[in-house]
Amino acid sequence: MTNTRFTYDQDTVTDLRTGLMWQRHTSEDRFNLEAAKKYAANLRLGGYEDWRVPTKDELLSIVDRTRANPAIDTEVFPDTPSHWFWTVSPDAGSSNSAWVVNFRSGNSYAFDVSSVSRVRCVRQPPRD
Repeated sequence: MTNTRFTYDQDTVTDLRTGLMWQRHTSEDRFNLEAAKKYAANLRLGGYEDWRVPTKDELLSIVDRTRANPAIDTEVFPDTPSHWFWTVSPDAGSSNSAWVVNFRSGNSYAFDVSSVSRVRCVRQPPRD
């Protein structure tokens, strides 16, 4: 299926603006940052094995600021909980913190890497 911004199927979503491919449905599990990275590295989805935890800018790129609770297009990303999601972007103010995005509001915050949050994995498809 396609809308003006995304192409998607049962498992994956491709952002037509950025070219990034996203995990459409997320795990209900919560992870610390290292466990989130391991989850992404072991994810096999849509025939791909190169999934990873997104950067802060990448994850913020799918926030829909016209929506709240959750702040995302729920047709494209159904069942997205209004929770925190990890990024791999470190917090410059602390070596023990990384950024998370809150899909209740679409804002980002720094969390201790031992805290638990959800993860939505991403991959960068090869360029033609």
